[in-house]
Amino acid sequence: MRVSEHFLASYDIDCSWEIKKEVVQCMGSFQDGVAEKCADYFQRFRRSTHVTPKSYLSFIQGYKLIYGEKHMEVQTLANRMNTGLEKLKEASESVAALSKELEVKEKELQVANDKADTVLKEVTMKAQAAEKVRAEVQKVKDRAQAIVDSISKDKAIAEEKLEAAKPALEEAEAALQQFPKDTINEEVIEFLSPYFEMPDYNIETAKRVCGNVAGLCSWTKAMASFFSINREVLPLKANLVVQENRHLLAMQDLQKAQAELDDKQAELDVVQAEYEQAMTEKQTLLEDAERCRHKMQTASTLISGLAGEKERWTQQSQEFAAQTKRLVGDVLLATAFLSYSGPFNQEFRDLLLNDWRKEMKARKIPFGKNLNLNEMLIDAPTISEWNLQGLPNDDLSIQNGIIVTKASRYPLLIDPQTQGKIWIKNKESRNEFQITSLNHKYFRNHLVAYPKD
Repeated sequence: MRVSEHFLASYDIDCSWEIKKEVVQCMGSFQDGVAEKCADYFQRFRRSTHVTPKSYLSFIQGYKLIYGEKHMEVQTLANRMNTGLEKLKEASESVAALSKELEVKEKELQVANDKADTVLKEVTMKAQAAEKVRAEVQKVKDRAQAIVDSISKDKAIAEEKLEAAKPALEEAEAALQQFPKDTINEEVIEFLSPYFEMPDYNIETAKRVCGNVAGLCSWTKAMASFFSINREVLPLKANLVVQENRHLLAMQDLQKAQAELDDKQAELDVVQAEYEQAMTEKQTLLEDAERCRHKMQTASTLISGLAGEKERWTQQSQEFAAQTKRLVGDVLLATAFLSYSGPFNQEFRDLLLNDWRKEMKARKIPFGKNLNLNEMLIDAPTISEWNLQGLPNDDLSIQNGIIVTKASRYPLLIDPQTQGKIWIKNKESRNEFQITSLNHKYFRNHLVAYPKD
C-alpha cells in the first residue's frame, strides 16, 4: 500500500481524497487477492502462476496511463456535448434578444412610415401648387410668345418697307436739307398737286426756261416725295415702338411668373429631398427588421429542429459527468484485469472480477454496475479486424487479444492450437514482423536487433 500511495499521491484523480485513499488500499488488496487465487488455481488445474512486485508496479503504472487516456477521452466528449448545449443556450438567448430588437425596429419602422406619409402629403401639395403655377407661367409664356411672333412679323414688314423707302427718303432729305421738313403737310402737297399734273412741269423743261426755275421744280418734287414716303414710314415706326413696349411688358410678366415658378420648384425640391431621405430611412429600417426577422427565424428553426437533440445531449452530458466520477473505479477494474487475469481461464477471471467488485463496493469506490471491460478497452471495429486476422470471436479470445495489445508488459502465449500465433502473424505482417526460434541460426542476431527497432 505504501508503494501505491507513493506513486499515486501526486497523481490527479477526479475524486475525493477519501476515495483516493480507498483506491490505494484496494490496489494492495487486489495484489494479495490475486496471490491467493494463484494458489487456488494451482490446486484445481495444476497450473502454476505467480504475482510479483513487478506485477504490482505494472498495475499502478497501467492505472495512471489508462486513467489519463480515458479521462481525456471522456472530457473531450463531454466538452463537445457541453459546447453544443451552450450553443443552443446562446441561440435561445439570441432569439429572445432578436425578438426584443425586432419589436423596437418595428416601432421605429412605424414612426418612419408615418413620417414618410406626412412628407408625401406635403410633397403632393407642393407639387400641385407648383403644377398650377407652371400652368399659369405657360399661359404667360404663350401670350408673350404670341406677342413676340406678332411683333417680329410687323417689324419684318416695317423694316422691309423702311429699307425700300430708305433711298428715296434719303434723296428727299438731302434735297430739303435747308428746309424745315416738319412744315410740310397735306395742304401744301394738295396745293402743289395741279402743277405736278402739268406735262411740262419737269426738270428738263425748267432747265430750258431758266436754271433757277429748274431748282425750284426739283425742290417741290422732293418735297412731295418726302411727304409721301414719310407718311407711310411714320405709322410703321410708331407701331414698332408700341409693339416693343408690349414685348417688354410681356417679358416682365414672364420673368415674374418664372421667378414664382422657381420659388415653388425650390420648395418642392426641398420637400422632395426630405421625402427621399425619409424613404431611405424607412428602407434601411425595413431591411434591418427583415434581417433581424430572418436571423430570429433561422435560430428558431435550429432550436426547434434540435429540441429532441437538446434533451438527449443534456442526458448525455449528465452521463459523461457521472462517467467521469465512475472512472476512478472503472479504470481500477480494467487495469487489474490487464495486469493479473492473463494466466487464468475464463472461470477464474470471472471470480477475480467478482471479488474486485465486492471489494470496491465495500470501500465505496464508484464504478459502473454494468461495466463491460471489452467495450471499455477496445472498440468494435478493432475486434472485427482481429476476427478477420484469425482471432476467434469468443469472449476469452477477445480478452486475450486485449491483454496482448493493452497490457504494459510483454505477453507470454501458451497456444497449443496456434490460433494466437496465426492472429499475431497476420496482425503484424505490415510491421516487418520477424519470426525466430531458439534453434534458429540467427536467433541471437534477431534477439539483439529487433528490440532496438
